[in-house]
Amino acid sequence: MKGGKVHQTCACHSRSSVLTSLVITNDSVSNSLSVKGCFELQERCLQNPLENLELTCGYLLEEDVKCLSQYPSLGYLKHLNLSHVSLFRVSLEPLGALLEKVAATLETLILEGCQIHYSQLSAILPGLSRCSQLTTFYFGQNFMSVDALKDLLRHTSGLSKLSLETYPAPWESLNSLIRVSWKIFTPLWAELMQTLREVRQPRRIFIGPTPCPSCGSSPSEELELHLCCQGRRA
Repeated sequence: MKGGKVHQTCACHSRSSVLTSLVITNDSVSNSLSVKGCFELQERCLQNPLENLELTCGYLLEEDVKCLSQYPSLGYLKHLNLSHVSLFRVSLEPLGALLEKVAATLETLILEGCQIHYSQLSAILPGLSRCSQLTTFYFGQNFMSVDALKDLLRHTSGLSKLSLETYPAPWESLNSLIRVSWKIFTPLWAELMQTLREVRQPRRIFIGPTPCPSCGSSPSEELELHLCCQGRRA
């Protein structure tokens, strides 16, 4: 296993010994998560379909990302959480392949804080657009241009079950301190919402920095369709 210690917790069905959830969280010793190493520890259990996979707070090597689409047990995922796992320096084609693989079952996809660059986005869009059961999509805290975000939103046109979604403020709205300039951001937000409404009607959506620097709110199931800081100026 590479990169030091990894903390794991596994949740099983109460009436069987079948592993349905695997949570792998980085500890304070290292920022590296070894997916292959952790999966090998659970090789016997992972012969059964896995419904929930959480890999959080670290970074993945190229070979680790490739593992995601290769395990047969991951073909029935309902919930995939890669929050705050750095993906900036790796190819996202394997992740795109995994999304294609789980398109018929995936309900939750969390890619928040993964440092995904807009130049990487095209690798996951085809798979994402086929996730017809997706209800929750967190994509905030990634580095996206306004054009990339528009492309992303257009690829969600067929995701009619989406009820909660989050996206970052486009990089064009960030100032030299990497903070949102509300004067620039507000019209860009309007453009993005118009783009989205041209392909589908959103339910609960949050575009911008999280948590909100003005009111401290974060996206949740109670969030209505609005930007709480719309109209504010930096």
